Amino acid sequence: MKKFLSLLLIICLMLPLFSAYAAPEALYKTNAESSSSIYTEPDKESKSVGRVYNGSAVKVYSLTPGWAYISCSGKYGYVPRTCLEEGDPIDKNTTPPWGVEFHEYVGTVGKKGVTIYAAPDRKSETLISLTEGAKISIIGFENGWAKLPFKRQYGYVDTNQLSELLPVCPDAFSGTDEAPIATFTTYYYADMDDDKFEGGKEINIEVNCGQINGDILEPGKKLDYNNDYGPFSRSKGYVKGPVYIETGKGLGYGGGVCQVSSTMYNLLLQVPGVTITLRRSHGPSSAEYLPVDMDAAVGNEDKGINLIYRNDYDFPVRFEAHAQDGALFLAVYRVTE
Repeated sequence: MKKFLSLLLIICLMLPLFSAYAAPEALYKTNAESSSSIYTEPDKESKSVGRVYNGSAVKVYSLTPGWAYISCSGKYGYVPRTCLEEGDPIDKNTTPPWGVEFHEYVGTVGKKGVTIYAAPDRKSETLISLTEGAKISIIGFENGWAKLPFKRQYGYVDTNQLSELLPVCPDAFSGTDEAPIATFTTYYYADMDDDKFEGGKEINIEVNCGQINGDILEPGKKLDYNNDYGPFSRSKGYVKGPVYIETGKGLGYGGGVCQVSSTMYNLLLQVPGVTITLRRSHGPSSAEYLPVDMDAAVGNEDKGINLIYRNDYDFPVRFEAHAQDGALFLAVYRVTE
């Protein structure tokens, strides 16, 4: 009897642990904007345990660039982020805005260059290759590899191929002229020998980065992307590049600038003292170089397609912009002098 009572006591003490494990804390609430199976793994080949339907209420527990772990109608599992609307944090004091991952390091590519792989394994798929001097923004590390967002998945870099690793400051008030308070990198294909080469987009990205690099935003001041960096015309050095139009993609002067503004948007989402007052996505499918709903289109003032942000810190901030080999790197610093 004593052994039975002891065993019963142990089981009772362990029940709260099992309950906590079975019911993780939701971070976001949102709705499905299209139907999808709910999968046991972030893989469409895995088992389906249910479905979400257009308009279904969904709770989100974790996000990756391509997937969300959710619950809907008592079913738990993974759905593609493409089927979800942009969500709201359940607790804004403890949860960052939808889709935000804070980047902890900046890596500079060493003499031998780097390859960004689809997994922390040299035998995995090559996503892109970069040469010496390119800069990458890093979320953290996994099995000794640097982990970073690459379009709608994660990418991995062997840290031995980096010549420098610089930590990002944990908050704006500890930032300096040399230590960034936030960083972000997006990627495009700049190799003319690659069948994915994006032509004039590379030139336009470099022109816009030249405008941004060294730019200082004073306390209380706004930056209006269209007015301060545009018009994105031939007279300012822009060429024809890929642009999003109502029927899909076309060519237009300044095509590619939206990737810079979208990179800026994701940079500023990590900086609570800079307020984004206007931002528009490219539409339901968004831009493919970022997860769904994480882009920021610019260039059409008549339709309100612009990015505007304001420095609410009591100190100036300075921006760094660097584009090389298809790596578009942005950083923001606190100006201390």
